[in-house]
Amino acid sequence: MSRVYSATASPPPRPPTTGKVALMADDDLPPMRFPTECLPAAAGDMVRAIAAAERVPESLTGCCVLGILSASIGAGLQVQSGAQRVTRGNVYLVASADSGTGKSESIRHAAQPLYAFEKEIVDSWKAATLPGLQAEKDLLESEVNSLKKQVGKKDTGIEREATQRELEEKKARLLALEGAMQSPILTIEDITTERLASLLEKRGECLASISSDAGKVIQNVLGRYTEGRTDENLLLKAYSGDPVRVDRVMRPPTMLQRPCLSLLWLVQPDKVDTLLGERSLTDGGLIPRLLICHSNAQPTHITSDQQGIPSATLQGWDALVRELLTAYCHNSEPFTIDPTPAAMQLLIDHHNCVVDLRLGEMKDITSFAARWTEQAWRLSVVLHAAQHGAQAHLHPLSAETARDAIAIADWFAAKQLEILSGGRMKAQRDKRNEVLLLLVDHPDGITARLVQRVRIADPAEDAHELLQAMEKEGILAGEDITPEHGGHTVRIYKQKATC
Repeated sequence: MSRVYSATASPPPRPPTTGKVALMADDDLPPMRFPTECLPAAAGDMVRAIAAAERVPESLTGCCVLGILSASIGAGLQVQSGAQRVTRGNVYLVASADSGTGKSESIRHAAQPLYAFEKEIVDSWKAATLPGLQAEKDLLESEVNSLKKQVGKKDTGIEREATQRELEEKKARLLALEGAMQSPILTIEDITTERLASLLEKRGECLASISSDAGKVIQNVLGRYTEGRTDENLLLKAYSGDPVRVDRVMRPPTMLQRPCLSLLWLVQPDKVDTLLGERSLTDGGLIPRLLICHSNAQPTHITSDQQGIPSATLQGWDALVRELLTAYCHNSEPFTIDPTPAAMQLLIDHHNCVVDLRLGEMKDITSFAARWTEQAWRLSVVLHAAQHGAQAHLHPLSAETARDAIAIADWFAAKQLEILSGGRMKAQRDKRNEVLLLLVDHPDGITARLVQRVRIADPAEDAHELLQAMEKEGILAGEDITPEHGGHTVRIYKQKATC
């Protein structure tokens, strides 16, 4: 029997989507309004309700709701995204908003069921489990002390060996108890990589990093504890679920087999620029993995008729989050969703469209575009879980859900391009200036091959495109030159004379 998590009579209409990436030019970008209509009922209801109650844009509340859904699924649900590939639903969300514009309130409402669930399992553990573990530890320590006293009284080597084996067994159990006596947790915030690795190891390798003001968290990534070196390796591994070893001072290394981390970081706008300004985070792959956006939240007036979040909306959201946490968050073996053929084709078409962009006008940011379809797959898991709750693994991924996931992924891609646009324009200007400086040294003209050789643009195709663009813009004048005695015609470019 399917669950209903919404108080609305029927879900809002979904926008028609084509399964294509609408990112070819500025006029073709998806609308900057967050596509709330693509979220299943309980999630969409919560996005709208928080936005209305706290007077913030749905771009901010949408990120919060998606982040909590992802955290609630954890590593327990994945989709068969290829013949030999599965993709999980953990996403890395970073949204910016100025101080005092509703970051804390938005995340508080969205995360309340998750935090309440976490507190309940901690309280239950303290009441029902911890006393028994402490009692067993006390008994074992007493037995260990008693065995130590008996060792000197043993007359034969056989007796001593038997005592030693018994001691080893009890010591091993004490070590196991040490891990079991750590309080259960679902969420973390400002911790070091070593501490994060340790917690993942002791908590089923699945956690969520949630922060309404992630300034210090970002400082950690930028190298606060690693002497200036960026510290993103564990984040990369926990995104993809790859094995990782984290070495610790004076302690054995932590070995993780399939770590899973979800991120929901709300930051001030300048922190986004700080992240993007660290080249190693882009080259290493962390920044392209982020679903990142400026929410454009603004201070707003309070009106006398301001309404809170309807109780039915809160109840529907609470029920959904709790059901997902119970069914999936810490499964030892994840459930795998099969996409319908139509859903698979939509995402294949999306991938192929992105490939065309990466070979064309997105060539300069190919590492970012390379993640766009993967983000759509990850979001499809999140939306599928939001739609079906604890029965998500019993249903195939539908074409409708795939279209909605693509629409949201395209929205984040557009916001990403918006953030990157300043840097891309500067890089283009710098290349044009380098071409003009090259002409100072070669007043008789330059060729695409020379531009490639001095590494202004590489490969040769990029050098040709750069010079052709400058000619089209009226900066350069091109002329085809054929050697007198035959040979290949070469186009020579000179700076266009000005009146």
